[in-house]
Amino acid sequence: MKLWVYSLFLVTTAGLWSQEVALRTKEVPEMDPLVLKPQAKIDLKVIPECSALWASLKHPGIFWTLSDSGNPPHIVPIKADGTFPVTPAGLWNHVVLKGAVNHDWEALTGDATRMMVCDVGNNVSRRKELQIYVFPEPELGAAEVTNFKKYTFSWPDQKVFPDPDLAHDCEAAFIWQQKLYLLTKHRRDTLTDFWRIDLPVQGDKAVATKLYRFDAHGMVTDAALSPDGKKLAVLTYRMLWVLTLPTQGEDIFAGPAWVAPLAPPLTSWQLEGCAWLNSQKLLLGSEQGDLYQVPLSDLREAK
Repeated sequence: MKLWVYSLFLVTTAGLWSQEVALRTKEVPEMDPLVLKPQAKIDLKVIPECSALWASLKHPGIFWTLSDSGNPPHIVPIKADGTFPVTPAGLWNHVVLKGAVNHDWEALTGDATRMMVCDVGNNVSRRKELQIYVFPEPELGAAEVTNFKKYTFSWPDQKVFPDPDLAHDCEAAFIWQQKLYLLTKHRRDTLTDFWRIDLPVQGDKAVATKLYRFDAHGMVTDAALSPDGKKLAVLTYRMLWVLTLPTQGEDIFAGPAWVAPLAPPLTSWQLEGCAWLNSQKLLLGSEQGDLYQVPLSDLREAK
């Protein structure tokens, strides 16, 4: 089946509850999957499930991660070799968001002025309200965060709970041009919906606006803005994309893109963390605790 016909089929069958938006597609070139080999291991006693990665802007060389539902409300600093930073006070292996609740933390991101933990996991699309925690990035060695702001929002196009199309889970967030964006994780197709989340100046009710839809060729599990702010890495369980961001507008899928299929070990298949190690290399993490490094030179241009 030709690509455009397949994409149209996916959009048409995506469900009665989906808000219609423009679909963007990219053709994956013929290439062998990148065979991923672990470069490091995370301590699973501290991080039972690496569900996200974000490269710290305040502490170069440190990456923040977290575990999802059923785990404490902790964010965890690690280094690219899987070890914890050492501070004058000792080993720095977690920060508590005191008073927060980890319903299903699945994404974290930030910029020069703030950090965000996104409680947006929604495996069977039952949740009617989701949360975003916003706070200054912790200082080196901090034990807890108490001065966070919690915003709530809902998906405006979801009318039934659970959603039979399972199209309202989410594990990917990034801040771009001072705005928060989310990419959903669909469980019945390979699409992702691209949302802008507008945080209010006053009050705690955020507004979600669906902008575009993209055929990611898999379930999106994380996203990361490049150090220069010009590219976006988008991760699925079996695909890695790098998109060139526009200089105007919000159509992140319209420009040049690079892609590679991924082949992680069968015992470490849940790739859910993605961060920029530097301008030419990405750091990926699995829920099973493995860390991988992927050079941009291993990706091929998508059409």
